[in-house]
Amino acid sequence: MKKNIKKTLALGLAVAMCIGLVGCSSKPSDSSGSANPTNSPSTTETDKGSKAEKVSITIATNWGEGDSKYDYFYPAFQKFQEENADTMEIKLETYSTEDYKTKIKVQTASGDLPDVFTYWGGSMINDMKDAGLLLEADQYFSDSTEVERDDFNPSSFDYYTAADGKTYGVPIESTRGVFLANKDIFDQYGLDYPTTYEELKAVSKVLNDKGIIPIAMASSGGTPSEFFFSELYNQYAGAEEELKNLTSSRVFATDNALKVATNIQDMIDNKMFPEDTVANGGWAACLQLYTDKKAAMTYTYPWMFESIPEEIQNASEVITIPMLPDATLDPATMMTGFTVYGFEINKKAYEDTAKHDAMVKVCDFLASNDLSTELTKSGMIPAKNIDVDLTTQKVIYQKMMAFSEGKKLIQVHFTTMPDADAITMMDSSLDELFIKALTPQDFVNKVQSVLDKNK
Repeated sequence: MKKNIKKTLALGLAVAMCIGLVGCSSKPSDSSGSANPTNSPSTTETDKGSKAEKVSITIATNWGEGDSKYDYFYPAFQKFQEENADTMEIKLETYSTEDYKTKIKVQTASGDLPDVFTYWGGSMINDMKDAGLLLEADQYFSDSTEVERDDFNPSSFDYYTAADGKTYGVPIESTRGVFLANKDIFDQYGLDYPTTYEELKAVSKVLNDKGIIPIAMASSGGTPSEFFFSELYNQYAGAEEELKNLTSSRVFATDNALKVATNIQDMIDNKMFPEDTVANGGWAACLQLYTDKKAAMTYTYPWMFESIPEEIQNASEVITIPMLPDATLDPATMMTGFTVYGFEINKKAYEDTAKHDAMVKVCDFLASNDLSTELTKSGMIPAKNIDVDLTTQKVIYQKMMAFSEGKKLIQVHFTTMPDADAITMMDSSLDELFIKALTPQDFVNKVQSVLDKNK
């Protein structure tokens, strides 16, 4: 990251990465739709008066109504659609995050993916790549006169680079994990922000006595717990290398993983989290506890910033997650930061000579500086090297970027796990760990069993 003295910031920072959101959405649309549906080929008049068939292009995304990016993406899409109405019939399909994953999985099996679609990388695209359904991103960059690979930070492509060394996606979104504390609550009870685990236990006891949840952290479908787990994991010596090598080593069951799971159960025993971790799990539910002032701290990501009221943004401080009792690396020196989202290109559609030029144009739109700049208003950190005036951003966004200066950006399991089934097992097993239906060792073993099975 490069800071500009004119208060602009080159935000093309990313490290090898995803979902998702993370599964990374707040309140995604729960139905598919079309911004400009068409049931039959349409025509347009050429300069000579003859009729030429419009090119039909389908764009799919989970940036539908309710998603934090929708209000910024959709107007830009409409403008692009109108500007190209004479030559293209562009259909936009939107889905909720989980429905979208299911839809793409079905379409991968049938070999009938959308022409261009936003999606995650890593293990999420293995089946598509193996089936030969995805275009190599370098082919698009070679054809485009508007967008170059050099426009992006080189490491932002790691998440979309397969074992064969080829890149199968174009990154759009980088992100950061943020641990928030409500300054007003801490001031009200004369508390300092905890920096050690012992301090966290002491603060948690005071907050519990006052009827305040210490940390709005829970687990429903593995969110936000999966990312929180990774954040804690990186406090241990060797963790960074273990995460980096996870794709090839397929080893999740490390001593460090067991330490984190054990510490999470100790946090549960010390009543640091909501009592019902399933009902209060998920990105939105956890954040709601915090924005309703029922919790003093929370862990979240920028895709949730749209849901934080201005009053809470002003009262919030980005703080360092306290250091665990058996950790060896200072968490104040790092934070999670990685490429989390981008778009893929249907190889068959791109190589269709009738659609090729239109496909390039659509990709240019999705990879444009203008769209990335608009999406920053939702909390997104661009994967592209573009300058963004921080003074135009949300207060919480400004605080996050100021906090991240000088920090080492680290990975999460979601970005390096070699198997999508293992991610699914990690998520469901975290739900069980948080309700103490699994021991820490059982949790680690269940995730490892999937990696061993799918070798």
